[in-house]
Amino acid sequence: MDDLLSDNEVNALLSELDMGDTGSEAGASTSSSRVLPDDPNLSKIAPPPDAGTIVDDKGRKIKKYDFNRPNRFSKDHMRTLEMLHEIFSRGFTASIAAYLRTVAEIKVVSVTQLPFREYTMALPRPDCIFTFKMEPLEGSMLLEINPELVLTLVDRILGGPGKEPPASRELTLIEQSIIEKIINRGLENLQEAWLKVGHFQPKITGYETTAQFVQVVAPSEISAAIEFEVKINDVVGKMSMCIPYVVLEPIITDLSAQKWFTVGKKESTAETVESLTKVMKETLVPFVARVGQTQITVRDMLKLSVGDVIRLNSSPNNEIEVLIEGLVKLMGRPGVSSKKKAMQITRIISKND
Repeated sequence: MDDLLSDNEVNALLSELDMGDTGSEAGASTSSSRVLPDDPNLSKIAPPPDAGTIVDDKGRKIKKYDFNRPNRFSKDHMRTLEMLHEIFSRGFTASIAAYLRTVAEIKVVSVTQLPFREYTMALPRPDCIFTFKMEPLEGSMLLEINPELVLTLVDRILGGPGKEPPASRELTLIEQSIIEKIINRGLENLQEAWLKVGHFQPKITGYETTAQFVQVVAPSEISAAIEFEVKINDVVGKMSMCIPYVVLEPIITDLSAQKWFTVGKKESTAETVESLTKVMKETLVPFVARVGQTQITVRDMLKLSVGDVIRLNSSPNNEIEVLIEGLVKLMGRPGVSSKKKAMQITRIISKND
């Protein structure tokens, strides 16, 4: 498909036509690199070079490449990581809000790739850094939270108002234990967010306060850095996650947006059906047997005492209704089994009944 001329190029051609510089027999413009796109005898318009590329004397495109910062994650991989962690941020927001009983908001700010050394050098000191694994993947990832934000969370958990501390400091052992509970909740949300890629078991493996002491991969190893903005009441802080490429390399082909979106379109397998059936069978539902009903006034109800008898609208020989989730689904008769009250199901209520 031919490329279209820009507005500036169209205006330039029209101005040349007005000045008479373009003859009726000349199908090409005076510019050697731009021609009218609707003339089949003319060459196509050369598109402008992409960012980071240059054009040499022979018209060949040369793209600059920095060997210190190789792009190992494609744009598709970065988009997929961003979508995955947007799901994680929404789940983590709900977990923190429910746990702290306060207003919380977590959102993805940026997703970039950079050498591991540059990521650690940009972190503050002291810091709150948790290393964790996503088994069965090999290698470790990092979850870093600004210490001021951590102290705000700890203050809120311990019954305080959750205000920002006057100064940053290292966490005590008790504070580390408290914040670890929140991190474990976040890892559960991370596990749910990554279900479309695979089944992983996140687990905390370490804690550090200085980024330079965290050497999970080589300093030059390219990593994906996901930055989050966390807001707890009026306190705003930063949180980030670092995922080295070597950790995701075994599943890098699964980090495709196209493959990710087609996961839900696949037909249910026998294993999926069996798993869902097992979960359904183990699901607890309220089971209520309604022996009978009656109507009394509030005055009579207030006069009730131990030993009083209430007459119902049913007899012992009649079937009684069995309700599941508030709906009548079965009919049965009351009885005793192994010295315990029991219910014998006599029939199932169909939609036509």
